[in-house]
Amino acid sequence: MSQTAERAGAVRLLMASEGLDGIFVRSDDRFLNEYVPKDDSTRAWLTGFSGSTGDAFLGGEVGWVAVDGRYHLQAREELAEGPFAPLEVELGTSPWTALCRHVAEWARAQGVRRLGFAEARMGVHQLAVLERELDGIELVACKPSLVEQAREEIDEAPGLLRAVDPARGGGTVQEKLARIAPALSEAGVAGFLLQRLDELAWLVNLRGDALPHQATFRAAALVRADEVVLALPEPGRVSAPEAGVRLVEAEPGDELQAALAAVARGERIGYDPGGATAAAVRGLKARGAEGIDLGESPLAQIRARKSAGELAAMRDAFARADRAMENAIDFVRARFAAGERVSEADLVAEVTRCHEEQGAVGLSFRVIAAAGPNGAHIHYGKPDPERAIEANDLVLIDTGAYFAEGYATDLTRTFLASADAEPSPEQRARYTHVLRAALAGMMARFPEGTRGEQLDAMVRAPMWAVGLDYKHGTGHGVGVNVHEAPPRISTKGPTPLEVGQVFSIEPGYYEAGWGGIRIENLCTVVPAAGAEGFLDVEPMTFARLEPNLIDEALLTAREREWLERYAARRAEVLA
Repeated sequence: MSQTAERAGAVRLLMASEGLDGIFVRSDDRFLNEYVPKDDSTRAWLTGFSGSTGDAFLGGEVGWVAVDGRYHLQAREELAEGPFAPLEVELGTSPWTALCRHVAEWARAQGVRRLGFAEARMGVHQLAVLERELDGIELVACKPSLVEQAREEIDEAPGLLRAVDPARGGGTVQEKLARIAPALSEAGVAGFLLQRLDELAWLVNLRGDALPHQATFRAAALVRADEVVLALPEPGRVSAPEAGVRLVEAEPGDELQAALAAVARGERIGYDPGGATAAAVRGLKARGAEGIDLGESPLAQIRARKSAGELAAMRDAFARADRAMENAIDFVRARFAAGERVSEADLVAEVTRCHEEQGAVGLSFRVIAAAGPNGAHIHYGKPDPERAIEANDLVLIDTGAYFAEGYATDLTRTFLASADAEPSPEQRARYTHVLRAALAGMMARFPEGTRGEQLDAMVRAPMWAVGLDYKHGTGHGVGVNVHEAPPRISTKGPTPLEVGQVFSIEPGYYEAGWGGIRIENLCTVVPAAGAEGFLDVEPMTFARLEPNLIDEALLTAREREWLERYAARRAEVLA
């Protein structure tokens, strides 16, 4: 019996003891993080699926893991012959919604009456979807979750904290509180409960190193118009909190409860349904407070519009990331020139070293280094130490890091492994089609009020014209976390793009057995010169593109001119 089957069996015994017909297992932790420490991920422990996102369900004789297009191939491989089957979700539907609907059909067909979920790892919005789709079936909040009961306890090291210069972090804490005070007043709340760690780190101008692929730290906060009550383990790690921050000690795992202790009976306290857990709402009720759904965090739009100081800090970090990428590509080609073997695992180690050489304090996600057919895995996560990269392989590197100010970088390049290799006509055509899509985004001009979903369509249009597409969003916001919203550049990106937002443009092409191509640049939005009421996309990353993979005949004159300006700007930025 496999380890996954043994673990599923142990959890099924607990289900039976609780009178449950099945349980939902989210990919999140208690902070609703995207990147969860491996030993804390209940979904990874139970299913064996290692992708950053994907939600699971375990029934008495069935099991599913719902994944979006980034993880279809990976899920098929990692879940093969185990107790869980992949539920492949197409672009435009969230894996969580698809899973809830799939389970609802199964439950009604089987006469299932009682299903469990982990309250501390369930967002308010996700719980609303669950209750809507499973209407008529009893949903039981498990405290702690059955998976946590089945596995061993884990230790949580608090990690180090560092302060960020307010001038490069979006302002002082008091200035940020003054910006959200009107929203709190308008909502008629005395404060709001904050659980999103990236928003919390941004608000209090602190960064941490305890969590993988993040610059955040474990904490929770009660935010009022004039004060942040910050609850975290070992608050003495903060040597000099800024004015407006009151530190409260919390036991590891009890950060939410410590923050709730600052709530007075009868107070109206707001919460963000996309960033608060079901446990938080229940906790407010238990304190005798009235929980108010704010629709979204009062910080969401404010932190998305980066200040001049933040943009300067991000440009500095992005230039370092550009150099790291180019150095990593040069490493591969130097190995080929010397006749030496190089594997994907070697490349991952070198990418990490190149970032450290540029001053990075950590990575913002696991390095993706995929050669040849492995590039078809959109989020390839298992670099092969045995397979040697071949000279004519297309190699895809997708990587990001954190530097001093704790803003994430994110950059993807695809290149031929050997500088002496001659690209095939197919490689050149597909690379050029993807490049033209990226250019459509980076060259875009649009009227104020244009939404992320509209820019998504503008980027896809050159590929649609030749019958190609890709099964992921075109881009995402970038900030303290590598994935920040707003904005979202996807088929369901409903909010307008605004000046100061920072986001990726990353179209791609993927074909099982052949490989993949992706080109990703980070960009911002600026007022269009000489065109009142219009906005321009402006690139912020300038790592070199691959001239030997570009079919000039497929480019327009305007695209060729833009690439010349890009090359000149690259020379300035990376000088």
